[in-house]
Amino acid sequence: MTLEEEKMKFRFKMKLDIRWSDMDEMRHVNNAVYLTYFEQARVYYFHESCRWDWNAIGAILANAHVDYLRPVVFPNPTFVYVRTSKLGNKSFEVQYLITSVVNGVEELTTTGHTTMVMFDYKTNASVVMPEDLKEKLKDYEILKP
Repeated sequence: MTLEEEKMKFRFKMKLDIRWSDMDEMRHVNNAVYLTYFEQARVYYFHESCRWDWNAIGAILANAHVDYLRPVVFPNPTFVYVRTSKLGNKSFEVQYLITSVVNGVEELTTTGHTTMVMFDYKTNASVVMPEDLKEKLKDYEILKP
C-alpha cells in the first residue's frame, strides 16, 4: 500500500513542531520523543473528533507500539496522522503515522498504535466506554472502527 493510500484512512492531520531539545547527538529526533508526539496529537485529535470531556471520564495509556522507519530531522516539515482503529467495551486502539517532507516529497517515517483504557480516576478503576463517545468517534472516522 502506498503512503497516499494509507493517508486516505486518516481524517486528522497535525503539523509537528520539532524542538531543538527533541534531537539527540545523531541530529535526529530521539526515539523517546515519539510517544510525546503521539500524546500531543492524540489530545488534539480527541478535541476535534469528539470534544472529549476529561472531567467526566478519562482514559489511560495501557500499551504503546512504535515502528521507526526513517529518522525525523529538523527542519523538515513533519506531520502526524491519527485515527481510532478499534473500539472495544473498555478499551480502544489509536493508530498513528508520522511523515516528513524531504526534498519536497512526503515520506513515511514512523508508524505506531496505542491501546487506551477507559478509566475513572476517582475510583481508580477501568470503566465501560459510554455509547455516545463511541458514536462520536465512529462518526468522525473515514474507516469505521
